[in-house]
Amino acid sequence: MGLLGWFFYLFLGVVLFIILLYFDQKYSITRLEKLIISNIFLLIISGILKKIGINYTDNVFLIFLFLFMIDAIYCSYFKDVDFFDRVDNNIEYYFVLIIIGFFINQSFINRVEFVFLTGEDLRLIIWSFVLLFLYYFCKNNDIFTSTSKNEVISMSVDRVLSSYAKLKYRFFDECDVPEKELSNVLYSIMIYHNYHRSKFLRRMDYIRFRLNGQKQKLGIMQVESSRFISDSESILLTYQKLLKLYEKEKSSRKKNKVEEIIKNYCKSYSNEVLYIFDIIKKF
Repeated sequence: MGLLGWFFYLFLGVVLFIILLYFDQKYSITRLEKLIISNIFLLIISGILKKIGINYTDNVFLIFLFLFMIDAIYCSYFKDVDFFDRVDNNIEYYFVLIIIGFFINQSFINRVEFVFLTGEDLRLIIWSFVLLFLYYFCKNNDIFTSTSKNEVISMSVDRVLSSYAKLKYRFFDECDVPEKELSNVLYSIMIYHNYHRSKFLRRMDYIRFRLNGQKQKLGIMQVESSRFISDSESILLTYQKLLKLYEKEKSSRKKNKVEEIIKNYCKSYSNEVLYIFDIIKKF
């Protein structure tokens, strides 16, 4: 295969990682959907390589090995998450992914002249499943409609508490406000945004902002701003907005005022933040 082949698989691993990251952040895809999308990517790449006559399909499943390493580095150094935490079962997931990729590689890709549909039974069956999955994925995620999906994020309790501990250590002073409930609301919103917009992506936001200067969401609290703001400033701006809602709700007769504040501030992602708030308020 040679050194060039290893670099080629590494490049494809990076491409696949970016694709999965995009789908995960936009549609909150499940592990099963990630596994299927990864293998669809494997089939498409193999089909293209065979079509243009590039002989790098013998061990193309190694893309998944590089994907595993890239994901581990991304989680450990950019998301501040323990990739090897047993709760998340990342090792088991990638073991299954690599085994399935190896099976498809050896039992299907390496035994046929063309990977894309030509009418032969095995390929017809496999691609039927692929097309069926794509149909249901697009349908469930409203890709071709204007309806947006609002589901509770797939963060485990342990993941929420781990993120809470790390962020509280970093931003204790910024969130040490007189209103205890608002402090927990700040942390809840912070955990949500930090999960969906990692430190690495926020750095990219800062670079893009410095280049074009256009108004966009910045900081760990993802506050829309037309000027450069730090993480601490984004927390302060969020607190000021929450405080106004808090003062407004004080005079109301509603029992669960905090829930109303979260719904009014977070709107489309209020369910996710409420889920996090219910966990951390007990600590």
